[in-house]
Amino acid sequence: MKKNISFLLAFVIIWAFTAFMCYLLNLILDRNWFANGWQEYVIIGFAGAMAGIFGPILAAWISKCLKKKS
Repeated sequence: MKKNISFLLAFVIIWAFTAFMCYLLNLILDRNWFANGWQEYVIIGFAGAMAGIFGPILAAWISKCLKKKS
């Protein structure tokens, strides 16, 4: 149970951090490179969280599969 809570907390933190960084960068550069509204920042943050959490897991799984075949 603690593992699930920590996993969910890490996911939410990465989600919020990614969305905030895109928002801040958009304010600093004064361009609409990333998003036009807050909904798009939420989507960008979610995509960043998915990649940040599941990317290393997927890379380890692929590496494990490739080592078995070699």
